[in-house]
Amino acid sequence: MKDRMASAASEASSGKVKGLSYLRAVSGNSHVYLTDKSLDRSSMQTVIQALANDPAIESVSIDERMVPHAFSPNDAAYVNNTQWQLKAPTTDLGAANFAGAWNRVTSASIAISGENVVVAVLDSGYRPHADLAANLLSGYDFVSTDPVGLYSSTLITANDGDGRDNSALDPGDGNTISADCELSTSSWHGTRVAGIVSAVTDNTNGMAGTAYKAKVLPVRVLGVCGGYISDVIDAMRWAAGITVNGLTNATPAKVINLSLGGSGTCDSRYQSAIDEVRISKNATVVVSTGNQSSDTTITQPANCKNVIAVTSHRTDGTSPTFANVGAGTSISAPGVSIYSTSNTGTQAPLADTFQSANGTSFSAPMVSSVAAMLYQIKPSITPDEVTSRIINSVRSFPVSTFCSGNYLCGAGLLDADAAVAQTLDNDAPFANAYASQTHNVGRGTSITLTGVAGAGTSGTSLATVEWTQVSGPAVTISNAAGNVATILTPASSNDNNLVFRFRATTQGNAAKTADSFVTVNMVSAPVAASGGGGGGGSLESLSLLALAGLTFLATFWGPRRFKKVR
Repeated sequence: MKDRMASAASEASSGKVKGLSYLRAVSGNSHVYLTDKSLDRSSMQTVIQALANDPAIESVSIDERMVPHAFSPNDAAYVNNTQWQLKAPTTDLGAANFAGAWNRVTSASIAISGENVVVAVLDSGYRPHADLAANLLSGYDFVSTDPVGLYSSTLITANDGDGRDNSALDPGDGNTISADCELSTSSWHGTRVAGIVSAVTDNTNGMAGTAYKAKVLPVRVLGVCGGYISDVIDAMRWAAGITVNGLTNATPAKVINLSLGGSGTCDSRYQSAIDEVRISKNATVVVSTGNQSSDTTITQPANCKNVIAVTSHRTDGTSPTFANVGAGTSISAPGVSIYSTSNTGTQAPLADTFQSANGTSFSAPMVSSVAAMLYQIKPSITPDEVTSRIINSVRSFPVSTFCSGNYLCGAGLLDADAAVAQTLDNDAPFANAYASQTHNVGRGTSITLTGVAGAGTSGTSLATVEWTQVSGPAVTISNAAGNVATILTPASSNDNNLVFRFRATTQGNAAKTADSFVTVNMVSAPVAASGGGGGGGSLESLSLLALAGLTFLATFWGPRRFKKVR
């Protein structure tokens, strides 16, 4: 057998298979050979197949590393199943299977944990909780002063005695005086979200983080009654490493988590910031869909293009009433009874504690954690591929439930282990897609469908990309076999949602596919043309507002506050 393998090695030098060199003999009449360079698993399988075609070789396999089974954190909340969402879905159908992902390793045999990846949590800031502080980076406070005359003080929202500064500490966001929102106690929302991502893990107490070796960059954008879009978009750019007003972040984030939202369709300033961090900094943006109990509409910025919009599900995989779903929803993650780091203070901070809560806010950071794991596995991975790997590895919603077969709920249930396994194998294509307009689209409107696709493995190429319609009143897809297609919305129909699938398929006998779905939500009747501009209040218009008087200023800023999405 050794001679025949040597012959195969010789053939390899002529290009039939990768080069091989003899290493040693092992028991069972077997021999170990080395390839001439490092290969990923998919490329190695190609070598194996070429050698297996030789009838004199009984079998060929990869001499892979074995690792200890199994990493099981000893944190109290994990051990007693308070953190149900981290386990395999054998007991709780809605569990996200982080336990499986943690027991996989990178090509360098490093445990999958989000190590060396920064996740920015744009939220209410942080408390230096003992079970979290070791994994926090130095962040920034982007909460600016309130407009003069809007409140009795310009620091109602900030609640920390000043405007923007280099401390992202959360002073509390409880409301005792402002008429802009309900009276409330402090939520410690940012600390809860950060703990879900990267609480200190395997330290015998507290809880386990989902990407437990990732670093969290706390960026404060929310205060009393919420925060402003202008602050959030500056924070997004800064978090990703883009210089903002002379400030540059020394620890740029590859994942940006936004567990916040507000009414309306995607503000153009928001879309611009999302596009910039994705294109110039290769960062993935994850957003919660909101908790207004809507089964048709999600909040902005979850309804922007090219974000991963996350709704919630229960332990049994069903959708809770509070969780918004609608056009633009990407995926569902656990969002009921989610245990995390918090604080006992009702207004100002007091002592560390842990609390359980419900909300899409706590679903989004689980998806952000999976994204961090994928960046750890493949640092060059693109946001399009991150989205595709997460979406194409979901488990289906339970049969006969509200979300089963309902595209408004997203692709399915988050499965961290499956997403990690798919990225490690790297042998499937990736696909991500969006529409030029998706919400409240007029009848008879031309819509552009844009798909981005690629082959995961070097040397593998795509055979086809294809757009098909999977739901809604039938329309004609122009250039359905291309990345960019167009449709014309129907003049009338009983169903207001059009759903399209963009599919990428690789070449070869073992062809694989990846899908991305786009939902276009139409208005019920034709919309008359409007002569006015309206819009979301561009940055250029801000200089005009001071001339319009304080009443108009308050009207402009008020609706554009973003709230925490619990």
